[in-house]
Amino acid sequence: MNVCDFSRSFVTFRVDLQERPLITVSQPPPFTLNNSRFLLECRCRIARPNAAAATEFVLSASCKAEQVWVKENIWHDPSADMCLVASDEDFMVAKSWDRNNRGVMLNPPSLGPQPERQVGKIRDAFSRLKIDIHETPGRVLTDVSQIVAAVLENRCLVSQTEYEMPDGTKVWIEYPVKLINASERETFYQVDTGPVLVPDLTAYDGKSLISMLRLAFMAHNDLGCTEMLLNVPTPIADGISVNHYSRVLKVQAVNRLIEVA
Repeated sequence: MNVCDFSRSFVTFRVDLQERPLITVSQPPPFTLNNSRFLLECRCRIARPNAAAATEFVLSASCKAEQVWVKENIWHDPSADMCLVASDEDFMVAKSWDRNNRGVMLNPPSLGPQPERQVGKIRDAFSRLKIDIHETPGRVLTDVSQIVAAVLENRCLVSQTEYEMPDGTKVWIEYPVKLINASERETFYQVDTGPVLVPDLTAYDGKSLISMLRLAFMAHNDLGCTEMLLNVPTPIADGISVNHYSRVLKVQAVNRLIEVA
């Protein structure tokens, strides 16, 4: 079977201020044209009940809010973590500051405060957004001893997780295995890796499918456990919350570990 080669797969968005203004930044850019390329962290397909086809989303690597092409003062103050979720039509910019509802304004300020999860249409925010997925042959490892051997011999692994949500939505997630535990004595493995994209019905805005996606870390093992640790607003004091990996989602899933050729 073919799997994504995450080391050579990218999502790139292009902004051209001569075509349209930026609606996702908090500071005016000093350039008129920029292409931002991100490595991919995850692919996620969602098939809603009665949908004609599944919709595929990708998750970009994380970066920090920056001012591009300046002599100094590159990092924004306050700083923010940022990543991009995208399909062929929609995008979501996910940002986290030292606390939620930070009040950082979009540029121009008439656009209002920048949300932690900004959802929109690609055509309204970017001149172009391109998803380039490079696939490579892979071999499904069907035995725990094969998985343990692959780990100890430092072979590259990709994992796939499939499950069905309570409302009948079918989910397929593919992601690189960055961390895995293995024992040649007890003969076990356990994946602990991320971030990945996981749909959460409590996040759905009722309009855009991309709005239900959250960042999560994935864990599964040879005992049949599949648990995702979701990044959600997490209270830390009265009226104060941060985005943190704090809510556990347990599912009955089919997991595959695939050795990348």
